[in-house]
Amino acid sequence: MLLPSLAKAKSKAQSTACLNHLKQLQLGWQLYADDNRDLICSNRTSLSGKSLPGSWVIGNTKLDASLATVTNGAIYPYFKVATVYRCPADRSLIDGPSKLPRLRSYMLDEVLNGSFLGIPEFDARLKTMTSQVLNPTTAYAFLDGAEKHINSGVFGLSFGPHMGDHWVDVPSDRHNRGANLSFTDGHAEFHRWRTPKQHMSTPANVKGDEIQDLRWMQETLPLP
Repeated sequence: MLLPSLAKAKSKAQSTACLNHLKQLQLGWQLYADDNRDLICSNRTSLSGKSLPGSWVIGNTKLDASLATVTNGAIYPYFKVATVYRCPADRSLIDGPSKLPRLRSYMLDEVLNGSFLGIPEFDARLKTMTSQVLNPTTAYAFLDGAEKHINSGVFGLSFGPHMGDHWVDVPSDRHNRGANLSFTDGHAEFHRWRTPKQHMSTPANVKGDEIQDLRWMQETLPLP
């Protein structure tokens, strides 16, 4: 009986630490805006899946072993602790022979100063200033990204008739089949999914209970 209890306690401690990491990232995000006349830090990516220079992080966490991918990011100066970018429960390794632990587990909602896509319902949601987020208590910002799918620092989400019902990027389920998310008002919380996530392929249409998970994510976007 002792070993299951210890494993459960360890899992809970890791989830709590992850929530604290997200709160720190969210605070850095807000402090950046406070220092830049309410401007949200850049959150842009290349077509190859790399966050671009000037963004909250740079590069592709699956491939990049350089600490500069986080230390050269726009919000790093506000806490200067690289371990904040990695969830304690994330055991993923950088692709390639080095087998080093990845430096980042988290992604940031694409509509928060991401790139215009030329899709009306998406572009209408893009926010460049924090004051443009009209529902800060329910609009998510940072979240756990699934180890299989994470690359750049941008979390993309489909919504609206031109985008269909499928996962663009996939949230993690490493915390008791759930993920941790921060919100633009500064708080962070845990959300448990109806279905596991690591098996998901992208892009793939979703149905059944999976559509309810996607709907929940869509409902936590900033209002247009």
